[in-house]
Amino acid sequence: MTMTNGTDGQTDRELIWTSIATERRRLADELEGLTEEQWATPSQCAAWTVDEVAAHLIVPFEISTPRFVAAMIRHRGNLDRVILAMTAKVAARTTRAERIATLRSNAENPWRPPRLGPEIPLSEIVVHGQDIRRPLGLECPVPAETVDLSLRLLDDDEIRADYARRIGVAAE
Repeated sequence: MTMTNGTDGQTDRELIWTSIATERRRLADELEGLTEEQWATPSQCAAWTVDEVAAHLIVPFEISTPRFVAAMIRHRGNLDRVILAMTAKVAARTTRAERIATLRSNAENPWRPPRLGPEIPLSEIVVHGQDIRRPLGLECPVPAETVDLSLRLLDDDEIRADYARRIGVAAE
């Protein structure tokens, strides 16, 4: 991806990383203001509370690649089970304040899954931000352009439709 998008001459890739950093900081700011009751609210992610979604968002910054690979072996390649296990581990060993600080301090961290591009962390922060906000009745402060970009870059139509539903926009 090297085409410019017309926004200050940024390439799509630069715009993606800028959007990721902005959304990580925005969500960290929002999480700081939550009450105990809000943290315990069920999110839009099956079986996770707002608290657990926040833990999930920092897994890449808390779990090393070798530990993740070991978990993949232990769970026989079942990515869903690995994600649940890693999220539970991070939730158990970090405080809410630490999760917020980690999200904020890693706002510009260029982490992405091996062999994949920045579209994955962009779609993750956008959709999981809404997984937190919507059950709490919070408005979506994410710019429409960022939402569109996060959905446009997903290759899988089924995932795109699910993310659009969870974000609260029509799938294209």
